[in-house]
Amino acid sequence: YTNRGIPYQRGYLLYGPLGTRKLSLSKSLTGRFSLDIYILNLSAINEASLISLFAKLLSRYVILLEDINAVSSN
Repeated sequence: YTNRGIPYQRGYLLYGPLGTRKLSLSKSLTGRFSLDIYILNLSAINEASLISLFAKLLSRYVILLEDINAVSSN
């Protein structure tokens, strides 16, 4: 990745019904590893704003995308 100038990223999908502590797990992990967490509700943000936000992020962070099923191809 470094030789080609590609930033290394890793993604996880936490899927399950409401109340199964997915957000709590995310907050616990970020606290344990001293990472910043950014929680974005995708139903309340447009594509241009999302691109702008991602461009401003620094390294070593966690982005939690909520309501991912609200995103459509329109």
